[in-house]
Amino acid sequence: MKSLIPKLSLCGIGILILYTSGCITADTGKTDSSNLSQFKERVNESQEYYDELVNSDPENATAWCIRGMFYNNNYNQYDEALASCNHALELDPEYGLAWYLKGIIYLNMENGPEAELCFQNATRYDPSLAQYVEEKSEAVSPYGAKGYSIATG
Repeated sequence: MKSLIPKLSLCGIGILILYTSGCITADTGKTDSSNLSQFKERVNESQEYYDELVNSDPENATAWCIRGMFYNNNYNQYDEALASCNHALELDPEYGLAWYLKGIIYLNMENGPEAELCFQNATRYDPSLAQYVEEKSEAVSPYGAKGYSIATG
C-alpha cells in the first residue's frame, strides 16, 4: 500500500501541472466564438508587442525581421510582412534570415521567381540556410504556393 501513495502523488502533481499549463482546462461553458475572441485578443497583444519592438529600436534589423515573421504568419498580412522585411534589409543588406523571410513571403504571394532570387541571396549571406531553402525551393511552381511560415519565437 505504501508504494501506491507516491504513485498517486506523482499522478496528482502531473495533472496539476497539465491543468495550470493550459493543457487541461475546465469546461467553462464558453462557446467556440468566445475562444476565438480570446485568441484574437492574444494575437492583437502579440501584434502590439512586435510593433513596439521596432518602435523601441528602429535600427534593429532583427526586430524588423521578427515583426515581418509575425505579419507573414498571422492573417496573411503579406504586404505588411514584406514592408518589415524590406526595412530589415535596408538596415542590413546581407542579413540572410531577412532574405529567407522575403522568399517565404513571395511564395505566399504566389511569386515564385522573386522567391527564388531571395532564396539565392539568403544562402549567399547565410550558407546555413541552404537546407531550408532547398525545402522551400522544391515547392516553387508556376502556380504558386500558400501558407508558408517561419516561427516567431
